Amino acid sequence: MEALELATGHDGLLRGAPEPVVVIGVYAAGGDRTRLAGRSVYRFARPGAFPCKVAAREPASDACTLVAAPGDRLVILALAVEEDRGRGVQALFAELERGDGILVWSTDRAMPAPLHLHELEGALVDPDLGHRVELLLGEHDPARHLDGDDWVGAAVLHADLAVRPRRHRLHLRSADGRNDWTAQVEVSVRRA
Repeated sequence: MEALELATGHDGLLRGAPEPVVVIGVYAAGGDRTRLAGRSVYRFARPGAFPCKVAAREPASDACTLVAAPGDRLVILALAVEEDRGRGVQALFAELERGDGILVWSTDRAMPAPLHLHELEGALVDPDLGHRVELLLGEHDPARHLDGDDWVGAAVLHADLAVRPRRHRLHLRSADGRNDWTAQVEVSVRRA
């Protein structure tokens, strides 16, 4: 995670600047399965004014081991939260463990077409580009209820496992537009 750009930010009436958090899940997806390889939580400095770019409070270059079968793809799921109490962040982090139960659909289509993460390659979801999505984590819709924190949005990226180091932009925007953030991530895959 390199930085978080904030076009707009909101923490509620008379509550000051948001406390931005991005939760990332990294998966190997292929066939009819999605396996979690790693997950991370990034908390960012509070913004002073908008627009701005903020750094992670604890810089990290996270790595995970991805055991992949032939034909598997890399899938990265980013979840953005305005943190108040932290219980919602904890719940999202836990729910990323069950990759097979995650459904996503594009926010750009008139008719939603929910897909499991392992179905992204065959769908009309361009590889190597971040896509803003709505999602269900099992039966839980974080946009409807996130205990103790405020949901902002989600983005997904899928790529071939032969990807060379590359920077990606993952757009994360709340339904009301009050929080409009873009996570800048660098992704690289090395063979063991």
